[in-house]
Amino acid sequence: MELIGTEFFSIIIMVAILVDRRKVRRRKGSLPADQFYLKLLVSYLGFLFIALLAHVSILQVVHFPLFLERTISIVHIVTFPLFILIRLSSVEVHLLERKPFVILSIVQVTGAAIYTAFSLVDILLGRFYVFDDTLRIVGGNGFITTTLLSVAYCLVAFVVIAVSWKKIELGNHLHVFIIPLFFMVSMVFFYLFKQHNLFTLSTSFLLLTNYMFLLRKRFEIDSLTGVPNQNAFMTRLEWILKQKHEATVFVLDIENFRFINHRYGTAVGDALLQSFATYLSALVLDAEVFRIAGNRFSVVASKLSHNEIVRVVNRFKVRIAQPWEVAGASISFHVNVAIIELPDHADAKDQVVDTLDFTLSEIKSRRRQSIVIYNKRLMLLRQRRLNILTALRNAISNESMVVVHYQPIYDTSTGHLVSAEALMRLQDDQLGLLMPGEFIPFAENTGLIVNLTEIMLRRVCTFLTNHETAFRHLRHISINVSAEDFSSSDMARRLLDIVDNSGVKASRLSFEMTESLLLESYETVKNSWGAFAQRGITLALDDFGTGYSNLEALVNMPFDIVKIDRSVVSNSTNNFELITL
Repeated sequence: MELIGTEFFSIIIMVAILVDRRKVRRRKGSLPADQFYLKLLVSYLGFLFIALLAHVSILQVVHFPLFLERTISIVHIVTFPLFILIRLSSVEVHLLERKPFVILSIVQVTGAAIYTAFSLVDILLGRFYVFDDTLRIVGGNGFITTTLLSVAYCLVAFVVIAVSWKKIELGNHLHVFIIPLFFMVSMVFFYLFKQHNLFTLSTSFLLLTNYMFLLRKRFEIDSLTGVPNQNAFMTRLEWILKQKHEATVFVLDIENFRFINHRYGTAVGDALLQSFATYLSALVLDAEVFRIAGNRFSVVASKLSHNEIVRVVNRFKVRIAQPWEVAGASISFHVNVAIIELPDHADAKDQVVDTLDFTLSEIKSRRRQSIVIYNKRLMLLRQRRLNILTALRNAISNESMVVVHYQPIYDTSTGHLVSAEALMRLQDDQLGLLMPGEFIPFAENTGLIVNLTEIMLRRVCTFLTNHETAFRHLRHISINVSAEDFSSSDMARRLLDIVDNSGVKASRLSFEMTESLLLESYETVKNSWGAFAQRGITLALDDFGTGYSNLEALVNMPFDIVKIDRSVVSNSTNNFELITL
């Protein structure tokens, strides 16, 4: 009766999985592996029902005609190697290329077909199996063949797993290995003791763990588009790089997607993302598509030749040039595409992401091309920027790397030197003398600009202290500041503390900010600017007249000096109205 109990309990578990699977699919959507798992589940339920029927007959719980009892027992024994073949094929199909898998399947299925035919014929002949008094199979060539065929399938699976070990997804090696191991141990146990409790329990356990694995995979699926998400993308990159596989990675960024949501509504925006993901899934043969951010996707393919990349890009250009009809709306949008090759351009997953982000930022900043393949030029440019960032960080800890040049400012009416502007440079052993245009953007993006501003202020204060007599006629020395300097609420106090500690009069200093930076963070700067003005620090606005000139900022902020941008001055000779106001 314990056999019937085991099988009945296993049936309950499998039915519970089917019910739960249906609920999860409604809530989360379907996975590609769902259909294959469903086939396994149904085939195992069939095995359990036949096993339950056989043991009900053997234990005389229900009386069947003699011929039907023999038929049930033989069909039951045949289902062992057949189910093992079905289950192990689900492993082999993911590890082998298509052609080797087809050849192996033909060989294995042929063996199973011959074995099944002999077994079914033996229902009439009674020579292949030996039965006891309860019509339970206990021996015979058929029983030995059942065991040998099942073990052979397991051994073949071990060979496939060993040969394809590197192809197995990270974290899945143990799960793949124990499947044939459990089957083989269970069949040996079945042969020795004529009991298949271990086989039933092992199979139920494996299918249950399989289901848990599928549920875990759902956390790597984007619920909106149904494609794998960023976590899956990072796992895939890690696997590719660890196995040293060659791959081509596309990252596609839909530009101004927020505008699409505002104009058409989020429902239409979601429909567009779904349509775009579906299109990408068919763009490159045998490629994987990932949604790695709100409006950013990635296509990962086995390494493509240059000509293949060009063909993919051309197909994409043709499609993206046409409007997308979704949810009753016709939408045109722009997509930036970065392409890198692995492992040529990166050998770590974080490096891959950084390289892709760098390539996309180059596309957006230069605006010459919307599709860029990461190449040697970009590689050198990126490396230089990384070196500049390293030099910048070194300069924070080693202030001697910060070089200050002073640009004199003369009064044109008298020709006298009246003030100066402090200009920062970085002196690096490898890169040489770095100009502000190269390192200031990185300093602002990383927040290091605050440290540089403090260093510059200390250096200028030291200069004024050391040359107080020689340059006593100077009204002030100007220091450029950034809007990022005032992201911290106590920045004004920190700068004023530096001035106070140096002993320099605050009136001998000038802080200068460009108009564009002022407009980006007007409210943030306004309060700090007032504190500087109260201490007598001269305040200057640089590059006025570029971008969206803001007269309100000019009037409300306590500027002492306004520098007109050179573009306005140079054009004034041809367009006098520019300076009439």
